[in-house]
Amino acid sequence: MSGFLSGSSLQDRKTFLEQKLAVPAIHVLGISLVCVHERLSLWDIRWPEGPAKWHFKNNRALLRPPRSSKSLPTVTRRMFRWLRIKTDNKNRFYDNGHTVVGIEGITKPVLEFFSEQQLEYNIQELPWAKIYQTSDERLKIYVCDLFNIDAKQMGQFDAVWDRGSLVAIYEEDRKKYSTLMKSLLGSDFRYLVAVMHYTPHEGFSGPPRNVPNETVQQLFGDVSNLEVLEIIDMSSDERVKGSWGLDKMNEFVLLLTPKS
Repeated sequence: MSGFLSGSSLQDRKTFLEQKLAVPAIHVLGISLVCVHERLSLWDIRWPEGPAKWHFKNNRALLRPPRSSKSLPTVTRRMFRWLRIKTDNKNRFYDNGHTVVGIEGITKPVLEFFSEQQLEYNIQELPWAKIYQTSDERLKIYVCDLFNIDAKQMGQFDAVWDRGSLVAIYEEDRKKYSTLMKSLLGSDFRYLVAVMHYTPHEGFSGPPRNVPNETVQQLFGDVSNLEVLEIIDMSSDERVKGSWGLDKMNEFVLLLTPKS
């Protein structure tokens, strides 16, 4: 594997977000791959087969010390984070005193997450969601349709971690998705998003879907500047040239910051 993994330790990769955001307390919000109502029934059926078969095994770019100097300047921040990276990293944020909030489309992976993390939880019912949360309310997961969330009730977030969401949603949902995401951003946000670059063909167009940097610029360029943090060659994954039939695939990790 070429790119940033060379010479970097697991511990280095695990500390990426904390160093990138440069804050001792982060309020984290995340989303699942499929939180749109017309997609949920299909995902509920497919989940027992195992997590999405296109997932890559490592968290890679979001877990390495950053090269960019941009960081959050103040102490307490809220962060939007994708849920379905079920590793010790989410528990790491929680154990270090951060507040973690997630959005998931179906219940099963939420129950699996709390079981795997050995966390007790209670359930709160809202008109538009069911919340699974720890007793101290520092870890909350909303089970709902993403596009039905009450954005005002959710509040604004100073940081976003999107790995696996923008590349999973349908192309026709992207504008609606970006409009919603922008409504959740605080004035001094940091938005990390990982996208895949490849040439789709009749036999494979995702997920993960091809999302050029130009598409991200079109979706978020009215409020943000875009910086490429890392480019990772994913072509050594056997699926890329195997079942997906692609010549190559690259993952681009992008940082969006307030438009100057």
